[in-house]
Amino acid sequence: MIIQRISIALLFAVFSCTAAAEERPSTEMPVRHAELLENHCFDCHDSATKEANIDLESLSLNVAENMATAELWSKVLGALNSGEMPPEDSEPLLDADKLAFLEDLSQKMVTARQILSDSGGDIVMRRLNRREYANTVEALLGVRPDVTTLPDDQATSGFDTAGASLFLSSDQIEQYHATAIENLKLILLPRKRPAAKTVRIEPEEYYTPHYADAAEQMRDIGKRANAFLSQSEKPASEFGLLDEYQAKKQKVQKWLPLMEDYLSRPETQTGIMLIMTIKQGGYTKVKLPTQHPDADGKYRVKVRAAMYPDADERHHYLEFSSGFGTGRKLLGWRKITAPMEDPQTIEFEFTHEPGAKQQVWIHQRSHQDRGDKNLATLDMWDNGIGTPPGIWIDWVELNGPLPSDQTMAIQTARDSILFEQSSDLDESEYAHEIIRRFVIRAFRGSQPSDEYLKRLGRHFQTARDQGQSLTEALVSPLSIVMASPSFLYQVEQSNSENGRDLSPDELAVRLSYFLWSAPPDEELLRLAESGRLSDPAILASQTERLLQDPRSSAFIEGFVHQWLQMERLDMFQFNGVDFPNFDNAVRENARQELFQTFAYLLKNELPLDKLLKSDFVVINDLLAGYYEIEGVAGHEFRKVSVPQNSLRGGLLGTAAVLAMGSDGQRSSPVERGAWVLRHLLNDPPPPAPPNVPQLSRLAGKILPARELARAHQEQPQCANCHQKIDPIGFGLENFDAAGRWRDQEVIGLGKRRYGRWDDEVRFDIEPSGMLPSGELFSNFFELRDAVAEHGDEFARGFTEALIAYALGRPYGFTDQELANQICSQAKLHDHSIRQFIHALVQSSKFQTR
Repeated sequence: MIIQRISIALLFAVFSCTAAAEERPSTEMPVRHAELLENHCFDCHDSATKEANIDLESLSLNVAENMATAELWSKVLGALNSGEMPPEDSEPLLDADKLAFLEDLSQKMVTARQILSDSGGDIVMRRLNRREYANTVEALLGVRPDVTTLPDDQATSGFDTAGASLFLSSDQIEQYHATAIENLKLILLPRKRPAAKTVRIEPEEYYTPHYADAAEQMRDIGKRANAFLSQSEKPASEFGLLDEYQAKKQKVQKWLPLMEDYLSRPETQTGIMLIMTIKQGGYTKVKLPTQHPDADGKYRVKVRAAMYPDADERHHYLEFSSGFGTGRKLLGWRKITAPMEDPQTIEFEFTHEPGAKQQVWIHQRSHQDRGDKNLATLDMWDNGIGTPPGIWIDWVELNGPLPSDQTMAIQTARDSILFEQSSDLDESEYAHEIIRRFVIRAFRGSQPSDEYLKRLGRHFQTARDQGQSLTEALVSPLSIVMASPSFLYQVEQSNSENGRDLSPDELAVRLSYFLWSAPPDEELLRLAESGRLSDPAILASQTERLLQDPRSSAFIEGFVHQWLQMERLDMFQFNGVDFPNFDNAVRENARQELFQTFAYLLKNELPLDKLLKSDFVVINDLLAGYYEIEGVAGHEFRKVSVPQNSLRGGLLGTAAVLAMGSDGQRSSPVERGAWVLRHLLNDPPPPAPPNVPQLSRLAGKILPARELARAHQEQPQCANCHQKIDPIGFGLENFDAAGRWRDQEVIGLGKRRYGRWDDEVRFDIEPSGMLPSGELFSNFFELRDAVAEHGDEFARGFTEALIAYALGRPYGFTDQELANQICSQAKLHDHSIRQFIHALVQSSKFQTR
């Protein structure tokens, strides 16, 4: 339906968190617009004519009267936005009339969409999303399953906890069943795990002779190519060549100087120098022994290394990654600071998942795609040998597999399933008891019926009759349990049209999935079983316990990622030549900066508005290098004070937020401005209209961002939104697409070879603008200050997002009083993030179905 193009917008963005209960906003179009429809539309779309089966004469001015009315108004909005209506042979609309009509209708449609999607507080019984399912399986079995083949949980809007978006089909049930079988076999069936051992790798034993061979091959083919080209009698085949084209291509071995430089250095006889080689993505790297499926556990890596002082600072970091082929998972980074004459030994740990095959590599910091290769080629043009080395590695030691938290969790899970059989239980009774206990754990404390247990018992017996061992036969019934609705869903019985209080067990489940994205632990279930969890004081203490537990990181990352729409951080590739420092390391650590900053505020009970502006950042050494902040050593994230005039301190100065407001090449004032309105000012703009007209008169022109935006505002259907959005984005234009400060916008011209443009044009940046509420600003610092004055609006938007995430449904009109109560309570405690969470958990809506 067309109305689905309208995103779910947050209501009452203009009201502060302490506002009293509001009246339902009007969705009635002003009567003056009825005259516009009559004068320009009724010739074709009145009740008699109904061209295209559209009757505007009978159309209610109440946009939200019902879904059909809203759909028709949405068609009107789309037709006017696209310029389709009125048709060319009709009297045109005056720009002022069109702008006023579109502005009113856009806002009414936002409100209508909110009201019509409001569930009235009803919470849909929902399937576990991918994150919750993985955590639930891990809590039950100690094994973290591969969820990449399971249903995608990305909701069309809102959060991945929204029940209405979490569908389940018969095919998907089969996927869950297959995943359950795979993971049950890992913990129940005997596996021969290898003993821990230490492997020492001397990289020069492979790389030095390998590069010597490569250099000799380059010399040889170059000589043969030149020999062939210097004569005309003999065919190319006699020189070991295909044809003249290959000979011309091979006569100059442009990467040979790099190989010869590598081999000429004495340190390459006792270690490896990390460089970028001829192949795409072909940086030198140390390959660790492959970890096979039964070799799960923790591995400890030791690296003795030193850095070359003249190298770029980013090349002083080792990058650890895993994967085969093109697929790679980034594991972490460590900075090397020791000089060549006194190398240092650094340690790094990684965990190998059971059942997987893993290959781990050690190499220099890298870009996506061809970034490093292009940079090395450009360096070769300048210096003849390519990108200078940053790190030398003497040796590497790998020790493992060692017992890990996961190893112990798997053993604990296995012991809890295959508990010691007492003498008074025969095999059938023992299997029945195993299944019964497993079902109770899998169903989060719910008791199974006798009939259900009997059916599972029959599956066990069938497998035994087929010759399977006791543990093998248990896989069948237990996998059925893990593919059943009571496991895959958060089950809350609904026995009344008017709702009811959650049972203590249901409350325990809702609380743990809210704050851990995982099932309740034994303590929570014990309190639920005793009925004490419903006591407000006990519930508050358990909320606090869950927040202090490391498992609360699932809430922080799951909520913050979706609340701030961080999926945009992975949408675009940043060209390594234009943004040499914005590599994989910065992208991943910038993501963590937002999580770690939120976690720091939560842990230390600091105000939410520190996300708008603060005198500190939460970073590590890698981001400190990117932000040019001195005095930060070590990969751990920590609070770092910054001066008042610092560019950093608050979301608007973070690399993640600024990179999300770009397309990987140019900054986007529109994306950045809309993001600020949506997430910081709680004043989300209406969705972009369909069929926005192309600005053909600008085709092929190189213009600064402000001039491009001004051209959009010439269109009435565009001006409505861009007048609010663009000025905010202009205030962030001093940051390039990757979040680094600049005084001019630089745009490449001509052809591009290896990422370098033939020419460029520069535009001075004009960072002044105005917030929708009227505050003027002349630069980024004044913009940040102005946004920071809207702490109440920010808190309100945060509250509405928190409600939607926790309750598993879109925030609706009926939640306004709840949002008021939460905001009011949090404001009494200086908007501490913990207080928002406590107020929500203590509310009746959180505790009712």
